[in-house]
Amino acid sequence: MRVLGDKVDLEGLIADAVEEGRQVQVVHGAPTKAATLEAFSEALNFPEWFGMNLDALADCLDTLARDSEGDWEIVWDGAAELRRTDPRAATGIESVLAELDEDHPSVHVTIIAR
Repeated sequence: MRVLGDKVDLEGLIADAVEEGRQVQVVHGAPTKAATLEAFSEALNFPEWFGMNLDALADCLDTLARDSEGDWEIVWDGAAELRRTDPRAATGIESVLAELDEDHPSVHVTIIAR
């Protein structure tokens, strides 16, 4: 998992990942835990049963990782907003993403802190 600062060129980052053969999905940050989980759900097309909590986030991401073909990259852009408003929620989501990155070598996680 890598954490990048606010000067990142998102389009360039995506182009580089695609050039390296990864499928890329971008999750745009939000100011609350609920809105951030909703952003993950929408961006990654989670099933209707998604429970809007960290355990459900971990379960859905794990399922997607196991079912994906080839390398896959999740980019959480705008993570700093949640860090400012709800540091505990941001840390929880970052932990879920770190575990996903560690457990699935074909999954790459990038967090953009802006």
